Amino acid sequence: MKRIYSIIFAIMGIYLGSCNDKPTDLAINLLPDTVLTKGISSYDTILIPAMRVYKAKFPLFNLGTLFIGKANGISAISLSNFANLPDTLGYVTEDKIEVAQLTIYPRRYALGDTNNSNLAFDIYRVNRAWTPDTTTYDSLMLSPANYFGEKIASYQGSIQLKDTLDEITFDLPKNLIADWLKTEQVYDSTKKEYVAKRITNWGLAFVPTSSSNVINSFAGSKIGATKLSKIYIRYKNQQDSTKLLNLEAGVDVAFIDVPKPAEDDIVLWNGINYWTELSFDISMIPKLSGIHKAQLDLFLDESKSFHANNKLDSIIEGNYFRDPTKESTFQYIAAGDSTGRFRFNSLTSSFQVWNKYDGKGTIVFMPHSTTNQANELDKLVFYGLNAADTTKRPQLKIIYSLNPANFK
Repeated sequence: MKRIYSIIFAIMGIYLGSCNDKPTDLAINLLPDTVLTKGISSYDTILIPAMRVYKAKFPLFNLGTLFIGKANGISAISLSNFANLPDTLGYVTEDKIEVAQLTIYPRRYALGDTNNSNLAFDIYRVNRAWTPDTTTYDSLMLSPANYFGEKIASYQGSIQLKDTLDEITFDLPKNLIADWLKTEQVYDSTKKEYVAKRITNWGLAFVPTSSSNVINSFAGSKIGATKLSKIYIRYKNQQDSTKLLNLEAGVDVAFIDVPKPAEDDIVLWNGINYWTELSFDISMIPKLSGIHKAQLDLFLDESKSFHANNKLDSIIEGNYFRDPTKESTFQYIAAGDSTGRFRFNSLTSSFQVWNKYDGKGTIVFMPHSTTNQANELDKLVFYGLNAADTTKRPQLKIIYSLNPANFK
């Protein structure tokens, strides 16, 4: 037994003695790199050298909401085209149409003077082709107007923002519907014969007037929508029997006009979709370092921000686009606190990517989710890089460590 204990103590002595030896070169990379952990921040280093506010290519096209009205320097026009018009009713003339009614459905979102609201707009026949991508508010409002034809209806009043809102119905001119149902003979290369085809129409435009002091939202077209603008038609067919035709909006687009925001503020604007891109430069951090944490704080400027009859957004997002033409590579979320600080707890993944290359990159900051981007016109403004109060400027903090294989 004594011999066994002697052997055990001898082995322990060899092991403990080896712990006091310096590590071999083979083990150098196993040293804890926290001994060289460093911190850097925008307090003492220019880590955010530039920013730009820009209007994103994000048309409000078939996203479920229409905006109509004027308020807070914003003017909103909406265009709607109606689907399901058949090619078989070209014989229906104005005298055969008994009833033609348009119904639109207000929603509870309203921006402007909701206590003394006055929504005022005219409805026009649209005379020419338009697209969400190429048509703009400015092109619609060119003088003399070349998009809009006859005025067919008007509205002026206050929409009561109740739990259940009342629909608004307009009588449409019967000649408008007759024109929409007209057909022409076109050659069908498959059937090898001429067939009736409905003549294309371009829908209706809802254009606010100068007396409007509010912008109201309305249900619009989108995939799966159950409530959207509708047209009810009652007419006589060729056998003089009464028939019904119900149309729903197939294409809806809202065109919004606002003054260009200040370029020295960080602007995130719902609906109008002004977004802000911040440029980052961490090239002073050695390449292939260990980026452990990158945290960014933005500070809300409440004096320049506004919201409608809801609360201002409490969540925003940032997106790193490795390829600007594709979906974001990394998405980050920040929540606001009672002081107006919106903290991105970790942008680390983007900074890790940039540190592999030249240490430079950009992140785009925008309202969170298409729900906000499509259904609201609220504006969030954050203090920019040159804010007079330096404590309100964007604050970036980074914790990193050197790669042990790189130090001498």
